[in-house]
Amino acid sequence: MIETSQGEVEADVVVMSLGFKPNTEQFDLPKAPNGALLVNEFGATDDAHIYAVGDCALVHHMALGESVYLPLATVANKQARMMADHLAGKDTFLKGFLGSSCLKVLDYELACTGVTELMAQQAGMAVKVSVIKDKNQTDYFPGQEDILVKLVYQPETKVLLGGEIVGKKGAVGRVNALAVAISAGMTTEQLGYLDFCYAPPFARTWDVLNVAGNVAK
Repeated sequence: MIETSQGEVEADVVVMSLGFKPNTEQFDLPKAPNGALLVNEFGATDDAHIYAVGDCALVHHMALGESVYLPLATVANKQARMMADHLAGKDTFLKGFLGSSCLKVLDYELACTGVTELMAQQAGMAVKVSVIKDKNQTDYFPGQEDILVKLVYQPETKVLLGGEIVGKKGAVGRVNALAVAISAGMTTEQLGYLDFCYAPPFARTWDVLNVAGNVAK
């Protein structure tokens, strides 16, 4: 039994999602509303002697086109290598991030990359959204499950901006494919004909991402 401001709630499982904030109080530098330091594409702050990467700083979101807060281990590691190369005078090829992330809850895989519909609304960005439900593989091989795909894309050009996938098998790998497609500036039409692998244990002849791309109008 859990006591809340709304009374007692009986529950079998309680998930405490408390969050955190950047530990940047000691720095008198420009910050985002949540306290994250404002930096350029190389992690430089307004102080020429201070660079910041990881959970204490914003990063450039490639698909959104603006700085956002992405406290992810993958982001922090790539930022650190990029900053080290930059400070050592080497070329760096990091253009930004998509916030690709994944989660497993019991039997379900959940993953997303790029711009979500909510992010687009908050940024005032015009987008179109397509949602489909298909199968992760052929029906005559054991293990077929439903898989849901949501695409976010530009209305006029059909350029992919983001995607979310939920399923019991194969969701995360397909979001990785979407991250590549978004980074390459591909359209929904191109996604519809992308030459994905096929074998009965892994997909259908038209992969769910092909179907999602072809349905998006």
